Amino acid sequence: MSPCDGLLGVERDQAMLNHYLRLAIVIVAMGVAFEASGQQATEMFIPIGQSPGLSGKDSVIGTLESLDPEKRLVTVSSSSGSQTVEITDRTKIWLDLSQQKQPNRNGAINDLQQGRKVEVRVRKGESKAVAEWVKVQAGP
Repeated sequence: MSPCDGLLGVERDQAMLNHYLRLAIVIVAMGVAFEASGQQATEMFIPIGQSPGLSGKDSVIGTLESLDPEKRLVTVSSSSGSQTVEITDRTKIWLDLSQQKQPNRNGAINDLQQGRKVEVRVRKGESKAVAEWVKVQAGP
């Protein structure tokens, strides 16, 4: 049974148009959700500064200025200044091995060393700066 059964003429046309419009909105919303999910699934494999539409806009790229492992805080120095970000148990850390021509791999807080190039994505909607993920360039 169609949402338009029992309607005549213009009413039926309007009801069909509304039905297809709702369907189109749902399809577009699903596409946006799948695109965001795809970006998250592949992010660890993308070198620092190379994430399309993300690097430098929704992330901070700079040098790891300092690390406080007890408080789980890192400070990143970039062209726009310094920013301190909290590392939580939910923060993903990836070791960028692209300069060694190797695939990136999962890292740990011990890989965050002063002076290394990093890219940090800060979670949106938090009251303080909390890292969603951190990419750190591997040492030589």
